[in-house]
Amino acid sequence: MKVRTPKFELTGAMARWGENAEAVAVINAGAIIPSALERYLIRVLGLARKELDPIRDADLIRDIDWFNKQEGQHARMHTAYLEMLRDGGYPRIFEYEDAYAADLQRFFETESLAWNLAYAEGFESTGAAMADAWLDGTIADLCGDRGSVPMQLWRWHLAEEFEHRSVVHDVLDRLYGKEEAFVLRKQGADVGRPHFTGHSTQAGIYIHEVNRAGMSPAEREASLEREQQAYLGLAGSAAALMWVYEPDYDPATITPPRAYESVLARYS
Repeated sequence: MKVRTPKFELTGAMARWGENAEAVAVINAGAIIPSALERYLIRVLGLARKELDPIRDADLIRDIDWFNKQEGQHARMHTAYLEMLRDGGYPRIFEYEDAYAADLQRFFETESLAWNLAYAEGFESTGAAMADAWLDGTIADLCGDRGSVPMQLWRWHLAEEFEHRSVVHDVLDRLYGKEEAFVLRKQGADVGRPHFTGHSTQAGIYIHEVNRAGMSPAEREASLEREQQAYLGLAGSAAALMWVYEPDYDPATITPPRAYESVLARYS
C-alpha cells in the first residue's frame, strides 16, 4: 500500500457529469457515504490498533497505518465531491451526509469494538466486490461517462479500496479468531449494507426530485424507468457481494480487476 495525493479539480466539475442522468444521480447519492464512513473507519481502526501486540502484530499495525492514511485522503476528496454537488444544484446534500454521520457516531459510542469492526468489514467487502465494475468500465458505461473528473475520482478510490481490502478482515481474524470473525463478517454485511444503502437511497430520492423538477408526466415516467434500469445495472456485482458469507473468504485471494494496476499507476 502507499498513500497517493491526486489533484482532482472538482471546483469546476459538473454535478451531472455523465449522459445518463439517472445513473449519475444514483452514484451521486452514494457520495454521501464515503467521507463520513472513512472518518469513522479511521477511529475504529485506531481503537483496534491499541489491542494488537506491537511485536507480534507489527506488520498488521503497519497496514492499519497505511489504511488510515489512504482513508484520510479519500475523506478529503469526497468532502470536495459533496461540495461540488452542493454548489451544482443540490444545496441540501450535506444534510444527508450529516444524518449518516450521526448514526456512525452513535455506533462508535454505544457498540463494541467487535461490532464496529464488523460494520467496517461490511463496507470493505462491498468495495472489493464492486471493484471490477468500477475499474473495468461497467459503471462508467452505465453512466455515459466520457472521462469526467468525478469518475476519475471514483476509480482511484475503488482502486485503493481494493488495494487495502484485507486490512479489516485481517484485524477481525487476529483479534477474534477465524470462527468468531466469520460470524462478525456476516453480521457486518447483514447490518451494514442495508444501513448505508438506506441512507444513500434517501439522498437519491432528493437528487432525483431536484432533477425532475419541471418535467412533464411523460418525461417523469421515462426518468423513473431509467432510474430503475440504473439500479438493475448496478446490481451486476450481486454474486461477488456474497463472497463475504463464505467461511473461507479471504480478500487477499481475489483476482484484481483488469485495470487495477493501470489506474493506480496514474497516481503513483
